[in-house]
Amino acid sequence: MNKKAIKLVVVTCCLIIAGVPPLAFVRYLESHAVYSAEETLGDYAGRMVDHLEVTIDEGVLALTDLAANGVIACDPTAIDAMRRAIFDTYVLREIAVVDNDGNTICADTIFKTERWTLSRQDTVNRAIDVSVVTDEQTFMRSLALRYRPSEHRALVAHFAPNSLGLDVLPDRWRSAGLARLTLLDGTEFQTVPNRIETAFEQTGDTIGAMAVSNRYPLSVDVRVDRETVMRDYESLKAYALVAMSIFASIVLGVAVFIARQRPSASDDISQGLRDGEFIPYYQPVINLNSGRLEGCEVLVRRRRRDGTIQSPAAFIAQAEADGQIVPLTRQLMRLTIDDLGACYARRRGMSVAFNLCAHHFTSDQIVRDVEAIFAESPISPSQLVLEVTERFPLDDTVTAVRVIAELQAVGAKVALDDAGTGHSGLAMLHRLGMDIVKIDKLFIDPIQADTQNAPIVDSLVDLAKKLGMSVIAEGVETLDQVNYLRSHGVDSAQGYLFAPPLPAASYIALVEAMGTVSEEADEPQKGMVA
Repeated sequence: MNKKAIKLVVVTCCLIIAGVPPLAFVRYLESHAVYSAEETLGDYAGRMVDHLEVTIDEGVLALTDLAANGVIACDPTAIDAMRRAIFDTYVLREIAVVDNDGNTICADTIFKTERWTLSRQDTVNRAIDVSVVTDEQTFMRSLALRYRPSEHRALVAHFAPNSLGLDVLPDRWRSAGLARLTLLDGTEFQTVPNRIETAFEQTGDTIGAMAVSNRYPLSVDVRVDRETVMRDYESLKAYALVAMSIFASIVLGVAVFIARQRPSASDDISQGLRDGEFIPYYQPVINLNSGRLEGCEVLVRRRRRDGTIQSPAAFIAQAEADGQIVPLTRQLMRLTIDDLGACYARRRGMSVAFNLCAHHFTSDQIVRDVEAIFAESPISPSQLVLEVTERFPLDDTVTAVRVIAELQAVGAKVALDDAGTGHSGLAMLHRLGMDIVKIDKLFIDPIQADTQNAPIVDSLVDLAKKLGMSVIAEGVETLDQVNYLRSHGVDSAQGYLFAPPLPAASYIALVEAMGTVSEEADEPQKGMVA
């Protein structure tokens, strides 16, 4: 994964880290609030079920005691006993003796039995039924117990509505909460707190819990408005969100810092290689004796996405320092084949020169690259000139000599670039076994019309000729320089006098327009240098 992708991943992770914890915490807080409320409401529902069971137990005990005392005889003593039972237990409102059809035989005279209407009846066991009844005057619902001590008569007890419910909701929930007391089939007989309507309607988003009696067919469903529950956690949520916002701001600051970081020079070159931004330009090399075009030197340029062109000074030093010069050179070689392959295939005498650096001469990798790239290409290895600059020393001259020999063995020529400017000294020319010496522009610039001698140029030319090397002058810009160089034995030259570095299309057009040293001697000469 490249560093740009890594930066994108890191920034994305920062954004996730900044956004997820606050959202996750709010979600956790809400979940915790719901769970805590459900647990609390479950306890409330359980307490209400316990209260209902105790209340009904009292009613059952009262009826069984009355039956044991012969109340079903309906004599005055029986009615007095029923009255005492009403006063002794606060949970009952009326007691009556009924026949199998539910008709009242006798009752305590405190209330009239006829005002109760049966809504629903469930069997507790063979002797006891529990029913939901409605008071026809108040329309309040309650429970009734029927105890059958004999085959023909039964005792019925109606519970006081206010005895069944237990208001256990806390004050903060009471206005938005409701407990619904029902039979197991859902028939409601009371709500707590009491509402005008008897049915509990879920008109909004609520949180609730249910408890079911193990002894009677009863259940309690307690519910509270969700917004009311969440209001209890607003302060905690506010403090947490402030803390999380500070955390998120820090993380987002880190993300912005990372996003705004410009890539390093090395990363920038790597990205340029991946995007194919490095392209070859071609500077013509002219034979000073014939005036013909004999080849070119490949000079790299970088074409940015916005179309701007960068010179090598902006990136070559970094590419050489971190070793990316090696893949950059390979890329240039392949692009050169794409550009000049067809043209050079018809002109085998044309040369193309590539700049190498000291790093290329630390192993035979460059030899393998040349063989792999040019072995089957339209440009043959014999058309290659591989230049190594003298500006920087070759650390391992033994390896360098071997690599140079191997390059020459595959057919390429090797040139010493920027001759006279560096560390090797003229004595190294013979030891390195170079084929060509290229004189740096630094020594060409002083040559003028009245120049009688240029000692360094003359010395380099004299030494090169004695060693059997060709000489190319770089940076030639005037005709006076051409005349001096030609008269002093320099074979070829390149510079703005002839042409600047050209894009592929312009260079190929120049090749087509000018004669080359490989063309027949009797072909009309074009582009002759005066």
